[in-house]
Amino acid sequence: MVQIATEDLLRALKRCKGIAKQELLIKESTQFNEARKAHAEARREIYTKLIDLVETSDIENACAFAFKEYQNLSESCTDDPTEKGRFQALEMFFNVLGINQNQLNEFITNHIDIFQLLSMDTQPSIDLCMQ
Repeated sequence: MVQIATEDLLRALKRCKGIAKQELLIKESTQFNEARKAHAEARREIYTKLIDLVETSDIENACAFAFKEYQNLSESCTDDPTEKGRFQALEMFFNVLGINQNQLNEFITNHIDIFQLLSMDTQPSIDLCMQ
């Protein structure tokens, strides 16, 4: 069973947030500049929220927030750069935990909520969300 320490998760999230911030600082002018900035800002906001949840609460609450947001964004499927940025940040969060996109889609398709996932003994990757 794979587990991730809170410090390791925070370090990964802070690194991802830093990358998003660096993208906001790029000054080159392109036709996609506003979309790129909206995408990066959305990722940075999600990472900030996840970091706050992990620091003030626990990994389980961060997982609950992330899974609910991921479900909502999966249902909307728009080309909006803000939504795409949020979606990408949430996928990265789950990747850090060892849960890939196929698993997430399976959970959503089968209407499994995060609390069912967190209590399942048969899903080894779910234990990653519990500290």
